[in-house]
Amino acid sequence: MLLVGYNTQFSKGKDGRIDIDRVASAIKDADIVALQEVERHWRRSGDADQPAEMAKRFPKHHWVYGPYFDVDASRVAGDGTVENRRRQFGVMTLSRWPILSTRLFTLPKFKTGKVFSMIAGVLETVIAAPGGALRVYNIHLNDVTPDERLAQIAKLFDVLRTAPQEGGTWSGADPEWQTDTPPPMPEDAIVLGDFNTLPGSPEYEALVGPMDRDFGYGRVDVGHRLVDAWVATGHGEMDGITFPGDAPGGKDMPCRIDYIFTTLGLAPRLKRCWIDAKAEGSDHLPVWAELG
Repeated sequence: MLLVGYNTQFSKGKDGRIDIDRVASAIKDADIVALQEVERHWRRSGDADQPAEMAKRFPKHHWVYGPYFDVDASRVAGDGTVENRRRQFGVMTLSRWPILSTRLFTLPKFKTGKVFSMIAGVLETVIAAPGGALRVYNIHLNDVTPDERLAQIAKLFDVLRTAPQEGGTWSGADPEWQTDTPPPMPEDAIVLGDFNTLPGSPEYEALVGPMDRDFGYGRVDVGHRLVDAWVATGHGEMDGITFPGDAPGGKDMPCRIDYIFTTLGLAPRLKRCWIDAKAEGSDHLPVWAELG
């Protein structure tokens, strides 16, 4: 099973050209896809409905769009007739197998004065994968302040912890409401996305746990944290580049800020993890993992 996370920057490559085909081509072999920065009705992307355009390129995948940013984009004709439209920005998950249920959670947002910051979110999907349902989270954290990211990570962990306790989207049965079997809510989960977080930072340690600095155990995988798939499959924590950034001396330096994490129970199923350095559809690079 192949999974990929990709911040698409609304399909705008480093050359400044918007081309959804380049993004789609880079991820065409994936079974489960988590895209960030997918938008609807923005002037900068030609007023396109990018989720619908991406879905056309994956006719054999199921999909759901999570627009955590949602503002008015309506148009009013001369006679007063309203064309109701929303200007949206968010995450999109595609799956080769049915998406049994989905929920969209907004993440904490701080006022940041003159520095631009926007609402962020995480999209939960439960996917009917071979061998058992998978709980998958597609997430994008803000890039402005570590305090905000730490609050967003705390919200993520709250969702990860409480979802199995709450059960599926519905419980029980009511013939006048729903007669199907309630969808599952698996204990283990996969989290993919752009965390705007560097390895070794306080935010990274909040996700995977602190380094043992007294007895030499290193960073120990524990059940109430997440496992970095990149590290679990043999790569160095400080290695890898998912955001190439500018040329040396520029504002943005090359770094690894996009991740695939799993809960501890799924870690033994991780076979390999890699970064596609040849992808050109965004200012980020896709991160892949194979799950056995």
